[in-house]
Amino acid sequence: MTTSSQPFIITVMSRDRVGIVFEVSTALTNLQGEIVDMRQSVLQGYFTMILLVTFPSNVTADTIKQTLAAVDSRSATPLEIAVKPAPDAHPTLDPDRSAAAYVLTASGKRRVGFVASVSRFCAENNINILDISTSAADDQFVMILLVDLSDCPQRETVHHRLKAFSRQAGIKMTLQHYDIFKATNEISYDTF
Repeated sequence: MTTSSQPFIITVMSRDRVGIVFEVSTALTNLQGEIVDMRQSVLQGYFTMILLVTFPSNVTADTIKQTLAAVDSRSATPLEIAVKPAPDAHPTLDPDRSAAAYVLTASGKRRVGFVASVSRFCAENNINILDISTSAADDQFVMILLVDLSDCPQRETVHHRLKAFSRQAGIKMTLQHYDIFKATNEISYDTF
């Protein structure tokens, strides 16, 4: 991101269908927007996407909204779109904080309050949740969280508290450094 660019957070929601990412990303590209971070998921047939996009300084929030409204007007499914300036956005993880990136997995019996109890543990221990993925099958529930431990108590203290919380809540929990998680879960790909 250069000094002549400005970041915006953009969210898009719709009934899922083929082509939404293409249509939105093309419209943003036509405004010279650079997508520097993006998350997209389909939940029970509902498409959700959040993007951090930097634009040249002459592109306003209104311009972005009008451009995306034109995409919505041609869309086979209505798009719900929000655009917010993000002057304090940091497109890359600070190298000092990347050393504190961990993956926390939580699994157990599916029940009301599962996410709330795990996120409460994180909040009470000053663990910042950067990303969450969940899945439910039969009576089991799994959460995978990317967390930042740079502002929490010492790692040993966190491990002891996590063990006690896991036992008390009846949730199996594993905490491992992001680099270890990545190395042990990477899928090798063929290059074409």
